Amino acid sequence: MQAHTDGYVYDTAKEIISTYLRLNDGELQPDSHIVDDIGADSLALVELGFQLTERFGVPIIDTSDDKLIFKNLVQYIQDHMAADQAT
Repeated sequence: MQAHTDGYVYDTAKEIISTYLRLNDGELQPDSHIVDDIGADSLALVELGFQLTERFGVPIIDTSDDKLIFKNLVQYIQDHMAADQAT
C-alpha cells in the first residue's frame, strides 16, 4: 500500500466532499459539520461514505455526530489506514 502524508487524506477527502456537494472553495473547513454546516442529507452521507470507502479502503459506517465533523472524519480515516498498515 502506498504511504501517504496526513495532508493527502485531508486534501482528498475535502475534494471528494466538496465535489459531491458542489461546495465553493473555502466552504468546507476543519470544524465544519457535514450535515449541520454544509447541509448534506442522509442520501449524500451514504454516497459520500461509499466514495470515501472506495478511495481510502476504510469502512465509513459510523455516522455518529462527532464523525460528521470534517476534521474528525479525516482523523478516523487516518487512524484506520495506519492500523491497516501496521497489520
